[in-house]
Amino acid sequence: MATNGKLSSRDLIGSLIESELELDLISCSDMTEDERKNQIAAIEQGVKEIKKELSNKVSGIDYFMLELNKKDNIIDAEIDTLMKEVKRLRTRKKAIKKTEDYMNKELLPMIVETAGENGVFNTNTTRYKLYETWGKLEVIDEDAIQDKYKRYKVEIDKKNARKDVIDAAENGMGISGFKIEKTKRIRRS
Repeated sequence: MATNGKLSSRDLIGSLIESELELDLISCSDMTEDERKNQIAAIEQGVKEIKKELSNKVSGIDYFMLELNKKDNIIDAEIDTLMKEVKRLRTRKKAIKKTEDYMNKELLPMIVETAGENGVFNTNTTRYKLYETWGKLEVIDEDAIQDKYKRYKVEIDKKNARKDVIDAAENGMGISGFKIEKTKRIRRS
């Protein structure tokens, strides 16, 4: 129950259900016809008031949901803006990395090879030495590669399985490995 004297939505629904039960009991009671009519009128008036208050609460919930949707859209816009900024920064980082790779893999080896002595080039701050090592491994024919060098990843296609699982559940069966339950949703219009 709400602390400010107003009933919560749950309490209002409980009162509505109790009123509906009272109407059923009145039809089975030993009252006179006038008493029964008066009781029914009083309960129906109470039901109208409960439904009116529920309608007001639902309007408040609707307003709250609209505000949540506005906030959700603002957050989506912020995410979009930040994602664009992240993309821009990643592009800048790639450019820096490419420049660094060019310096380390092309320019400096060429300088050491042409201006250095026995594969060594000295500056006031650094000593560069040219050496050879194995480069990056490339796959040129996947079919020719032995299975011991292959890894496989299994993914479950839930989108494709959903229809079959629902069909099985509606027929009182199931498909092992999957679980699906009915849930209540609201369609707003």
